[in-house]
Formats: sequence, structure tokens, C-alpha cells
Amino acid sequence: MTGLVRRSNSLLDRLPHAMITWRTRRLPAFQVCGCLGLELAVLLALGLVLYQGRSPWVMGAVIASAIGTFYLLAFATKIITGEEQLIYYHHEIGVLLNAALLLTLLGQPPLPYLDATILGVGMFLTCGRIGCLMVGCCHGRPCGWGVRYRPEHAEAGFPAHYVGVRLFPIQAVESLWVLGVVLVGSSMVLGGAAPGAALAWYVVMYDLGRFCFEFVRGDSDRTYMAGFSEGQWISLGLTLLVAALELAGVLPLHDWHLAVAVGLALVMLLVTLWRRRQNHREHLLRPAHLREIARALTLAEDSRTGVAHTSRGLHISTGVALDGTVAVRHYTLSRSPQPLAEADARAIAGVIRHLRHQEQTHSLRPGNHGTFHVVVPLP
Repeated sequence: MTGLVRRSNSLLDRLPHAMITWRTRRLPAFQVCGCLGLELAVLLALGLVLYQGRSPWVMGAVIASAIGTFYLLAFATKIITGEEQLIYYHHEIGVLLNAALLLTLLGQPPLPYLDATILGVGMFLTCGRIGCLMVGCCHGRPCGWGVRYRPEHAEAGFPAHYVGVRLFPIQAVESLWVLGVVLVGSSMVLGGAAPGAALAWYVVMYDLGRFCFEFVRGDSDRTYMAGFSEGQWISLGLTLLVAALELAGVLPLHDWHLAVAVGLALVMLLVTLWRRRQNHREHLLRPAHLREIARALTLAEDSRTGVAHTSRGLHISTGVALDGTVAVRHYTLSRSPQPLAEADARAIAGVIRHLRHQEQTHSLRPGNHGTFHVVVPLP
């Protein structure tokens, strides 16, 4: 591991805090970031509308509608699922639909206000993802470079099996991406772009980034269909919708938006074909199964038999032994009913290293009857 990676990891490790101390008060970090994001979103939306010479009162009504929609969706989701979940895409779609309906009822041209609305939503998300980074929600996959969360985060709801595990900081990456998209979109409005151009720009560019970010997301409580997450399907659907609205003359036409939509569909097709050639290895590496592996490692280390299992038929046992004169931690991997392929075992070995031995190297050794041994020298 290079010195630069070590230094950046050390910096990232100091960032997350479930609580923020302000004067003598301790405040939830996620709520602090959310409140800051809301203030910046309101200022940005109102500023863009005032710059265009449009009504701040109408924009105020749209903002009130957006805030009401946010809380209504959060409340409805909690009733339906039994737990509090904030799903960005659901809120983006709900806010835009309600804003369009309100503007139509008020007899106002919707596109100029929707431009300001979506850019405000983006500013809110920029701060919101920093809040996610602070508390550990929407986290990335186990990785050699990233952020580690502490027991205090587990007490606040972070998965306990990932405490101390370095995770790719996808929240920070998405925050920076969205900030760039918002800044460019705002410059479009200030530069006199046609109404609706900033709206289309934000939706297409956010969808493109989110589609890619989903491949490195590690939070497991999300829906998958045909190997792709709900976020990826919504990204494709919204991009296709923007392209269709542009072709219908509702939004300003940009040929490259259609190219992005076709490109996302093509990527999904190519990824599907590649995964089939890999014998559906992605099932073993989905976030939900990675969580099972992390739990299985803990169970195998703590149990007397030293054996644990996952829903995908993966069996893991572990122990400490001597490899010559060197003390090693060894893991035995197998699978049933189908045997474990070497490429799959190699992928699982990499996961184990990221989960348990990030500072050490490991080796994979084939055993008998379709088993594989992961050997890690102990420091």
C-alpha cells in the first residue's frame, strides 16, 4: 500500500461522525447536513428565479410543495415498510410531479420553475450525501481505499458486521458529481439557456452518474431485477423519458441525451451477456451476499465448529495454524450443490481480505473435493 493511499485512508477515517458537537450541543450529523442542504437549495432556487425576473412567491409555493412532498413520502414509506427510508429517486420524481401540477394549477409556465426546482433538489442531495458519508448509510463496497466506521455508527444503525471494514466512499463521489452537475446547470440558467434545458441536463447527467455508482454501492437493502438495482432501472427509465420528451418538443432537443439513453441500455445488455459468461458470479458479489459473507466470517470465527454458510450455498470455515514456521489465518471455502469455481473462489478470497486483513497479502490454494484455502500470514 503506497504512502499516498495510507494518508488518504487516514484522512477518510477521521471524517465520519454520527454526531456533531456545536458549542455545548451534540447534533445528529445527518440532520445537520440535511438542514444545511435545505437552506442552500432554497437560496439557489430563489436566486435563479429572481435572476430570470420571475415570481419569488410562485417559487416559494413550489418550495413548500417540495418540502411537503419530502415528508409525505418519508412518512408513507415508514408506514408501508415499517422503517424509515429516504430513497432519493422516489423523492425526485414526487417533487417534480407535484411541482408541475402546482404550476399548471397556478397558470405558470412550468419549465423555468422546474429548472430551479431540480437544481435546488440537486444542491440538497449534495449535502445529503455528505450526511450519508458521516453516518454510514448508502455506503460503498469493501475496498482497499476508503472510509472505516466505528462502533458509535453501529449504535446509530450502521451494519455492525462492517464496523472497522474499509468501504469505498461512494457517498463523497456522488456528492462531488452532483455538485458539478448543479453548478453547470445553474450556469446554463444564468447564461440564458432555453427553459427546460437545465432540467434535462440535470436528470440525464445525474442518471448517468447514478447508474455507474450503483455498481460500487454496498448497502444491501435494495431491490434487484435481472441483475440490476432499482436505481439503475430508474436511471434508464428517466433518461429515456427525457429523450422522449425532447423528441416530442416538450423539452429542448439535445441529440446526446438520446445517445446517453441508448448507451445505458446497451451497457445493460453487454453487462448481462458478460455475467452469463461468468456463470452469474455477480450473485456471489451482490451487496446482500457480501453482507452474508461478513456475518458468516464472524460466525465461523466465534463458533466451536468454525463453519458457517450463506444462502448461495457458500461454506466458510476458519482457524489459525502454522504454515511452516509462519502463523497464518486460513479459510476453507466450498459450495453446494454446485462446486465452487476457482474464479469464484478467487473473488471471495479478495472479499475476505478486504473484510478481515486489509493490510496483509493472501494466497489461494486449491484443496480436495472442490475446496479452496485462503491463507493470510498473521502479523
